[in-house]
Amino acid sequence: NYYQEPEDLDNCVKGLSAIIKVIDSKGYSKYKYPGVKGRGLLNLILALPINLRPRHIASTFDLKQYCIDTTMTIYHYHGGCQVGKVVDNDYKVLGIDALRVIDASTFLKSPGTNPQATIMMLGRYMGQKILRGRTASRGKEERT
Repeated sequence: NYYQEPEDLDNCVKGLSAIIKVIDSKGYSKYKYPGVKGRGLLNLILALPINLRPRHIASTFDLKQYCIDTTMTIYHYHGGCQVGKVVDNDYKVLGIDALRVIDASTFLKSPGTNPQATIMMLGRYMGQKILRGRTASRGKEERT
C-alpha cells in the first residue's frame, strides 16, 4: 500500500524525473558512459534480483509503473535481544555459558540508517575485548 495516496505516486514520479534530468545533464556526463541515458540506468535496476515482485516491462517506459515495481521495504532489524534483558554488558546471554550475541539485535534504538559501520565497530570492539580477556586468563594460568 505504498501508493494508496495518489500524491505519493506523483511524488515518486517527480523525484525520478529530477534524477533522470540530472543524469542526462551536461554536468553529469563525465560520471557515466557516453550515450547512457537516465532511463537506461533505471532499466538496469529492473534487471537486478533485489525485488522479486513481478515487473511490468513494456516497450514504453512508464515512471509510475517503475515506482510501483521497484519500491520495497528494507528493514534494519534491531532491539530483540537488548543488553540487560537478554544479554549482559559483555554481550553474554543471561543464564547460558559460552554464548554471546553481538549484533544489532542488542541495540535499544536504531543508530540510524545503514547501521553496518556501527555493527561492525561493535563486533570488532567486542572481539578485541574477548581476546584481551582470554590472553589475560592464559597469562594467569601460566603463572600458577
